[in-house]
Amino acid sequence: MSDDAYEHVRRGLIRSRYRSGERLVLRPLAAELGLSPTPVREALLRLVSEHALELNDRNTAVVPAMTQRSFAEIHDLRVDLEMRLAAAAAQRASDHGIEALVILQQQFMNASHAQDDGGMAAFNADFHTTVATLAELPLTATILRNLWMRIGPIYALSRPMIQMQHEGRTHPHDDLITALRQRDAVAAQEAVKRDFEHARRWIEPRLS
Repeated sequence: MSDDAYEHVRRGLIRSRYRSGERLVLRPLAAELGLSPTPVREALLRLVSEHALELNDRNTAVVPAMTQRSFAEIHDLRVDLEMRLAAAAAQRASDHGIEALVILQQQFMNASHAQDDGGMAAFNADFHTTVATLAELPLTATILRNLWMRIGPIYALSRPMIQMQHEGRTHPHDDLITALRQRDAVAAQEAVKRDFEHARRWIEPRLS
């Protein structure tokens, strides 16, 4: 039960369900999950030990705030890791895995057209974590997912998202899919790099 609660909150952090500064109050969260408080408390403390959550002066779990300096550090780490993962995915991704990315990208764009910021953030996270899985580098993918627990709430805080504009070019996700199909590791890395450059431009001004 503790593992189930952990995965629920962890996935919520990654998919931008929770915002920076949001309190995760024990009893309401336990009621939401249909669990007793004890396994939920264990899950929250596990996330605190992983620095995905913090405890405030009332011993309540809180999603950490993000400074520009912290964001820059996490952003640079993600660029490095995701470029490595994209290059590996270009060599190893199956056709089935690539088609899963196509579906996620379509869901992401549908959410964009519907101005569904929550859906955009969630499908964006799913897209990136799926690329990590396709790379077949489990340790690197685990490190990346831990970083996503910190970055997901920033995507939530920065809502409403601006409409995705890429200077009249195809979306970087589409470029990455093409690179994976062509087994082009360099092009895959370039697509990831352009995606991150865009994300940094619209997130940084929204941080205090």
